[in-house]
Amino acid sequence: MRKFYLSWILVLHSFLNAQLPPDNKVSLKVGDKAPSLVLMGSDNSIQGFNFPLNDKVYLIHFWSSGYSKSKKFLPRLINLYQRYNSLPYRNIEGFDVITVAVQSDKIAWKQDLEQYNLNGITNLIAQRGFNDGSIKNWGVTDLPYTVLVNENGNIVMINPTMLQIEQYLDEARNFPPNKKDLRGRLLLSPNLANGVPSHNMYLLNIFEDTLQKTKTNDRGVFTFLEVKLLNDFIFRFDTTQNQFRFINEIYLADANDVVLPAITKNNRKLFDFTISGKDIQKFYASERKANAIQFVSKIKFKGNSSSIDPLSLKELDKIVDILNKQQDLVLEVLCHTDSRLDDDESLKLTQEQANAIKSYLVSKGIVAGRITAIGMGEKEILNKCKNKIPCSEAEHLENRRTEFKFYR
Repeated sequence: MRKFYLSWILVLHSFLNAQLPPDNKVSLKVGDKAPSLVLMGSDNSIQGFNFPLNDKVYLIHFWSSGYSKSKKFLPRLINLYQRYNSLPYRNIEGFDVITVAVQSDKIAWKQDLEQYNLNGITNLIAQRGFNDGSIKNWGVTDLPYTVLVNENGNIVMINPTMLQIEQYLDEARNFPPNKKDLRGRLLLSPNLANGVPSHNMYLLNIFEDTLQKTKTNDRGVFTFLEVKLLNDFIFRFDTTQNQFRFINEIYLADANDVVLPAITKNNRKLFDFTISGKDIQKFYASERKANAIQFVSKIKFKGNSSSIDPLSLKELDKIVDILNKQQDLVLEVLCHTDSRLDDDESLKLTQEQANAIKSYLVSKGIVAGRITAIGMGEKEILNKCKNKIPCSEAEHLENRRTEFKFYR
């Protein structure tokens, strides 16, 4: 019986030693040659890897089924592999990935390979844990541990972020990644005139890494510059600013000022809008100069309607002529009214008026995509004539105007 207990004690001692990080004196640093790897693969055969290997850049990720923290990078790793493995590069033959599970439990390992969809890449297991010779040679004393090895077999990064790896691989590509400016408009309501000014906006990838931060302008328009196009993005709206603490939904318009369905707060109290790869083109910003060429016109409408007075059509024909002669111009039409109507009625009326002007210009052959129609309501009164302040007809008429802004 003593021999039986002694045997189990020795087995348990060996198991625990395999799981605990050893006092490993090896400490790799950037610039060192990457050690070899000789371990069991997922097909139960012993596999050996010496670097440099096939003139490729390799990402080696050490992890364990028993360390949940070490598994968090696995979805990112697969995402990197899928996007960069088959791309053409200038001086390297490609990008590949090797995962090394530092654990004795093969069943849990194979379950994780399935769960995280890792079977398409090279997967190894060090069943002696931290006491395995390969693990010691790599100086692994904690998990996760990630190393990027270049085509010459040298270590170029230790525990890099996903964004750092992407930048390294992008610089090695044959062609630079496709980049676009992304533009949208943050709104408090479905009306384009209800833009949220001076509000923080964040662009994230699907793993919630912040790629860029920007701020809306006075009309709620925001632009993210030179964005590398990925499969998916998240637009995040900062809800810590006072005006959003008690608001449960907001609106977003794309680059063509098409207002999208309401966005509600998620369970983390955030307004997140996820955009798939096929929809991101709706946010491609047109090439515009920062400063607009603008003028104000007294386009007249019949009463409080959106029916354009025939006498004003000559003014609109001048706009048509400008757009025909300068095909690189795009136009923003902003209609304003006075304060005699209810605020909501004013917004609705001026939006209908701006739409009517756009429809007329389109009927004259101008491409609809070159024109943005915005109803401003009574948000920008030019004189004292705000709600319930007595004014003359002439003073009210001063506020009934249409702005035309041309951009290149």
